[in-house]
Amino acid sequence: LILGDNNLHDDGVNAIAYALETNQLLESLMLDDNCIGARGLTVLANSLRKNYKLERLHLKHNSFQSLAPLIACLFNKSSLDDVVESNHSLKHIFLDCGYSYESSELEALLKINRLGRVEARRTKVALYLEEDLGRLFELDMDARLCPEVLGILAQSGSLNGVFGVVKNLPWAIFTQCDDGGVDLCEEDCMEVEYL
Repeated sequence: LILGDNNLHDDGVNAIAYALETNQLLESLMLDDNCIGARGLTVLANSLRKNYKLERLHLKHNSFQSLAPLIACLFNKSSLDDVVESNHSLKHIFLDCGYSYESSELEALLKINRLGRVEARRTKVALYLEEDLGRLFELDMDARLCPEVLGILAQSGSLNGVFGVVKNLPWAIFTQCDDGGVDLCEEDCMEVEYL
């Protein structure tokens, strides 16, 4: 959808953002030259958290100065739930040059999204947990989930993360094993669908 050079400003982005929340067909959106500022970019980025189809977004020649809303859209580190709910489908954002350090962070996140939705989500969960391994131990993790988490950390290349997890595992995880089997208790354990 090409909506470039329409003088939308921040107020005009509201209607587009609302439509993006529910539209799961649109793959490319061009909003170049629309005088979109910080408020408009934030509204747009918030709507993209609920959109699982848009892959390309053009935002050249607008008036926002920071890419922080887009970065938070792609990798919201507020909680594990927010990481999982981040946008994992947006693969390309076309911008003007000159955003310095933020553009390299944004490009790294878009590169992760190019791995595909499932792999992008797994990678972001691993990055989130690696950043502070203490978060991992706040989860109610049973023996069934432990190999999955270790696999995600290992796949992302974090041997220090894997070692940190194994070293700090509560003994209760090891005692859940009985003759090589695992007690697959469904109560009070983290949902495997995150991973």
